[in-house]
Amino acid sequence: MISINNVVNVSLSSVSASLSEYNVGNLMIVTDETPTILNPSDIMIYADSSSVASDFGAGSNVSEQANIVFAQSPNILASGGRLLVGRPKNVSATAGYEALTGDISVETLKLISDGCIDISVDGGASSQIENLDFTSAETKEDVYDVLISGLVGVSGITSVVKEGILVITSMTTGASSSVVLSAGTGTGTDISSALDIANDQQVVGTDTRPETATETFARLFGSTYFGGLVYLPTLTDSEFIDLAKAVQTKNCMVFKGVSSIEDVTSGVGYLVKAQSLSHTRIIYSSQDIATAYASVLLATNFRGSSTAKTMHLKTLSGVEADDSITDSVLSVLSSNGVDSYLYVAGLPKVWTTSANTYSDEVLNQIWFANSIEVAGFNCLSQTNTKIPQTEYGMSLLKSAYETVCQQAVVNGVIGAGKWSISQTFGDPSVFKSSISSYGYYIYSAPISSQSQSDREDRKAPLVQIAIKLTGAIHSTDVIILVNR
Repeated sequence: MISINNVVNVSLSSVSASLSEYNVGNLMIVTDETPTILNPSDIMIYADSSSVASDFGAGSNVSEQANIVFAQSPNILASGGRLLVGRPKNVSATAGYEALTGDISVETLKLISDGCIDISVDGGASSQIENLDFTSAETKEDVYDVLISGLVGVSGITSVVKEGILVITSMTTGASSSVVLSAGTGTGTDISSALDIANDQQVVGTDTRPETATETFARLFGSTYFGGLVYLPTLTDSEFIDLAKAVQTKNCMVFKGVSSIEDVTSGVGYLVKAQSLSHTRIIYSSQDIATAYASVLLATNFRGSSTAKTMHLKTLSGVEADDSITDSVLSVLSSNGVDSYLYVAGLPKVWTTSANTYSDEVLNQIWFANSIEVAGFNCLSQTNTKIPQTEYGMSLLKSAYETVCQQAVVNGVIGAGKWSISQTFGDPSVFKSSISSYGYYIYSAPISSQSQSDREDRKAPLVQIAIKLTGAIHSTDVIILVNR
């Protein structure tokens, strides 16, 4: 009897795992307070405020901020978000080194059989490295081999070639750690000029120090994604602006409360607007209001229908509106791109401004960019064969992107409308028709127009997407005509 496999042979094939969407609802609070629990994680994750109080103490600042986050309705949980708590770390001390980055003359060194050069380690007395014979050297690597052999007798250093450059590193760390090559004073021919040590890279070690806010953000954001950041430790204006610049380069927003008009007109409020740091939201007149604002904004669930929101005229819970904000104060805040929580006709309401771009537009575009990235990755990674480098393959890729555009229509981020600027791409008539009918347009250059190098690198032609934001109505004028 023969096996049925001679007739029918069945193999099972499963689809590769997909990349999950980035959750813009995750809010990171950075605190310099120490948790009461042993061995806390670098990033602690919470879905309620009582757990934060348990870990940090009910009287801690981060616990109070957590109370504000979860007091909002809706809050970050509505979008599937979580409260993340991270803390600054210390940056380890570093070692000093000298990297031979100068223009080494192999031809000159080949004539030297008795080379010498001095080296000082950690500020100590110079040692003379002598009897360096380069007469057999043909390449820079040969020169390195001679130097490494000569440096064997020097204590307190390591000599390693990294990316084609010889790096001599002190074995100590801290501000006194250093390596310095200098002109040879021993017996033989000085080789410092032939090595061009004047153009070497000399770096002195550094002591252990606290992370900067920018370093803390980079470390935490590199570990897990979050759409919003609240940084509680005290920062100078320049330190905060450095942080804001770092956040601007990522799909993230940072929320900061300020308490004085000076902060608005000449401090971080003015500086953020002047430098077009739209991913930063400055909010008057306290950090509590800024944290509440962040929780409500990040509550947006982009997977739903008609869920896109504006923060304008929203009510916050657990924080008091500022009754000192008059029309003149509001004018100053608005012109500097600072949002606020004030009383409108006796009701506490958020007041937003477009001077630094509306916060909802920033968040919407962050979500959209994240989703397009994930859709493209999943399209390419979930096939068990390949996406062919053909028009059919491009239609599959653009279809993945269109799914995101369609969801943006459903959730209210984009919508049909008139394209109001002159710039277009693809076929202008199709472009404008698509925008007016659907609110988006997707175009890719024909595969046949690809360069041979791009084809050989297996790149897709550039995909361009235009979207029409739905915006929001914040005010209205009404004329009433009365007839008797």
